Amino acid sequence: MSVQSRRHLPAMDLAVDAGFAVLLIVCAVRYFSRHPLEGVGLVALVLAIGAGASYAIAAIGRRAPDPSRVVSGLEAVGSRQGIGILLATAFWLPLTILAPSFGWCGFALFFAVHRVISGRLAVVISGAIVVAVSAGLLLMSKGDDLGLVLGPFFGGLVLTYAYTALDRALDAQRVLNAELIDTREQLADSERQAGALAERERVASELHDTVVQRTASALLMLESDELKQGQRSGAVRDARDALRAALVETRQLLHGLVDPRVKADSLAAVLEAQSLAGGALFSVSGAERPISETVSHALQRVVQEALVNAHKHARASSIRVTLTFFDGEIGVDVADDGIGFDMAAHESAAHESAAGDTVAGDAVSGFGIRAMTWRMQTLGGTLTIESHPGEGTIVSAIVPDRIESAGAS
Repeated sequence: MSVQSRRHLPAMDLAVDAGFAVLLIVCAVRYFSRHPLEGVGLVALVLAIGAGASYAIAAIGRRAPDPSRVVSGLEAVGSRQGIGILLATAFWLPLTILAPSFGWCGFALFFAVHRVISGRLAVVISGAIVVAVSAGLLLMSKGDDLGLVLGPFFGGLVLTYAYTALDRALDAQRVLNAELIDTREQLADSERQAGALAERERVASELHDTVVQRTASALLMLESDELKQGQRSGAVRDARDALRAALVETRQLLHGLVDPRVKADSLAAVLEAQSLAGGALFSVSGAERPISETVSHALQRVVQEALVNAHKHARASSIRVTLTFFDGEIGVDVADDGIGFDMAAHESAAHESAAGDTVAGDAVSGFGIRAMTWRMQTLGGTLTIESHPGEGTIVSAIVPDRIESAGAS
């Protein structure tokens, strides 16, 4: 059981501390007004001063508990307050045997012990307090009044049991509160995921009803006009091919928006399927392990864009996709033997025209690179592109294997 499970009640603590001080003074006045300050009286004075000073150390050392920490009984004993209470009890036990008048201090000391210490140790100390009070009263009555002895004894046992039961109930409540907080956080996370899925479906529906439909209509009109005119214009053919490619890519985007993200532990299988569909070789390096869905989704999009660029711009005859599991990071490399491009020229053109769709002789999609870079930077990763004219291109993406609040979608 934990001391931290109890509620911190400053008013009650102050009442217990003031009660112990008042009772100690009253008991001392009563005792020393009837007994000389010599022999047993002198020992009682030393023990009373020791008990009061030790309790003062505990009271001064008390502070409000940290709600984020659960303090065990043994840890509480090692604190300044715990040491003070133990010393005060150690001085008070023989004091109440020698001078039963001080037995009344046991009431406040009982509550002080349970305020600081918990578990079996608190029960043992409480029992010792009850026995000391009963023994002192027994000696004071010389065994003639058993009611005076048995009353405090059984009353103390009942109070000890009640405190132990209260500790267990409060510990159970603390565990229940922690479970409720965890459940609330899980529910909030589920609601956020459901909201994100609903928004993706809404965007996909809007794209399907607008962009896809109008692109398909424009493509049909071009093909119909070409059949009617019986002419094969190069510009019309290029426009038709561009519209058809745009339609395919848009439908692929819609599929990614509507379908739930593929489970992270199947990333290798998904990338292998993407590679085969794109005519690329696929390999895995390192020990495969499950990763976060956010990281998995971002790497799938990077590979998809790199494969599109390799076919559309690089005119590559060989493409290789490599998935690498590093220690704490995941990386993908997409290498092709295409025509390559001048990275310096690409970066210069990208700065001059942010709206440009292609750069460096249509060698690579400027927007595609910006999109891949954004996905990696959002997750705390990096995107590196190595390319030279006539020497192919290597796209490398590395991202930490953790879930970030701003995932790519």
